Amino acid sequence: MSPGIPVMRIALTLLAAAAAGLLPAAAAHAQQPGAPGLEIKESRFHVKAVGPGFVLRLSPGGLDVRIDEERFGDPATGNPIERQTIDLTGRTLRPFECRNGTYTIKTGTFKRTFRVSQFAKRPLPYTDGFATSSPGIFTPFVGELDGTVTDADGRTLRFLISDLVQEVLTADGFSATAPIHGLFIDERGRVRDRISLIGRFNSGPGGQGATYGIEDRGTCRQVADLPFGPGSERAVVTGPLFVLPFSAPVTVPEEH
Repeated sequence: MSPGIPVMRIALTLLAAAAAGLLPAAAAHAQQPGAPGLEIKESRFHVKAVGPGFVLRLSPGGLDVRIDEERFGDPATGNPIERQTIDLTGRTLRPFECRNGTYTIKTGTFKRTFRVSQFAKRPLPYTDGFATSSPGIFTPFVGELDGTVTDADGRTLRFLISDLVQEVLTADGFSATAPIHGLFIDERGRVRDRISLIGRFNSGPGGQGATYGIEDRGTCRQVADLPFGPGSERAVVTGPLFVLPFSAPVTVPEEH
């Protein structure tokens, strides 16, 4: 595959010549807990996420993020809140493959706000390559993407995407919740496709008894090889964003 552009927990990978496609979904099963401290409520076109020191709302009308700096993450660690903005305009990025269209980013920005709670290695199947790219445990990571895409017919749509991570590492084990939600909105304000992918990981000390999976309630999902070395092949992605940095089973809830 082509080399990628590591962006902390996100790999804004360059358009690959191969290794992209749909991943079959399994039957739904009981939801695993993921990481504590992040609550997500969603309906078809609305999402509200409440995490440690932030509230995020996503709807066709916009993406709104409110951050309380005194409560964001774990201030007691002494690690600073970090903010970065990446200009997506002009980059050759993997298109979003969705049920009702394929969308290529034309213009946009990726705003990231995060705090590292500690610097430590995540358990397998997280790879050494991913540890090099993202050495810190994110408690939490808040990503906001806003811009325009073009479809196969050259029509322009607006996209709004939230990309979150909440990771918790204690003596009892490691847990993570990694949701991506997004909307592709046409010129009349109608939602043509939507992203709803929630990755969850739980393990005991040293990675014992690790369980993980991804729930898909949306219309956009692909697989691709990530640039994090052996073990990061055939990960679930949507466009240039990944859910978990390794291959994971996908379930579709029965109500979907």
